[in-house]
Amino acid sequence: MPDKKAQTYVVGNFKGGVGKSTTVQMLSFESAFRKNRKTLVIDLDPQGNTSDVLSITAENFGNSDLPDEFDSTIWEAVRTGDISSSIYNIMPNLDLIPANISFSDFPDYMISMFPNDKLSQFQYMDKLISPLKSVYDVIYIDVPPTISTYSNAAMYVAEYVIVILQTQVKSLKGAQNYIDYMNFFIDQYQTELEVVGIIPFMMQKRDSVDQEIYEAAKGIYGNHLLNTVVLNQSRLKRYDGSGITYDINKNGKVEQWDNRAHEVFVHILDEIDEHRYLLSGE
Repeated sequence: MPDKKAQTYVVGNFKGGVGKSTTVQMLSFESAFRKNRKTLVIDLDPQGNTSDVLSITAENFGNSDLPDEFDSTIWEAVRTGDISSSIYNIMPNLDLIPANISFSDFPDYMISMFPNDKLSQFQYMDKLISPLKSVYDVIYIDVPPTISTYSNAAMYVAEYVIVILQTQVKSLKGAQNYIDYMNFFIDQYQTELEVVGIIPFMMQKRDSVDQEIYEAAKGIYGNHLLNTVVLNQSRLKRYDGSGITYDINKNGKVEQWDNRAHEVFVHILDEIDEHRYLLSGE
């Protein structure tokens, strides 16, 4: 029987505010809750937005054991070499390695450890995370929207990239720049990384500019662009403060707005699975 190896995804765009962290949060939730996959989120963004949202989500699902502030984060794992102490359970099948502002020292720390040797910096993170790939089915990595040690390390660790495309001109360029840089990174560091899907995000159906950008993206990215579009939903914005919810109404059904938000990301997860099967030849 072959050794288990987690499918490892980095979610990116070089423009902020396009839905990157929301996508990590929602896909990891659907992976764990709806697909019953043992799922890990690694937060490599010092802002820690994904860590905050998933921490509140844990409370929504009856997990009151998490501390008010995480005692051990990815920063402690990097400095000690012990990543197991930084893994927190959010809900059944979903774990988190959190980040906070202290992780902003990571680039300088890597330079001090491996001066003038970027490859060793990325390999250090890879060595730290690699043992977890035999524990989990899926790993999602959240990163800042910049070319940085954070995003480079994630690209080196991951097998697949999910690109977020908000239907705006700047985001379209951000997605193109991200893919161009990814290809440069692969050539420069002899690593393997493939775009498994491009998610059109927060499109306004009646906005002519959104429609034009979406049609332009179809022409540029072809089958890489997912058919499922994440339309502008207030429920997704609400999750930033409330954590992810899955409320059941008095009729025993999922509350309408929760259901609408979750179904979109279940469809996205299904499409990404299909793309991955095609790429891997499984």
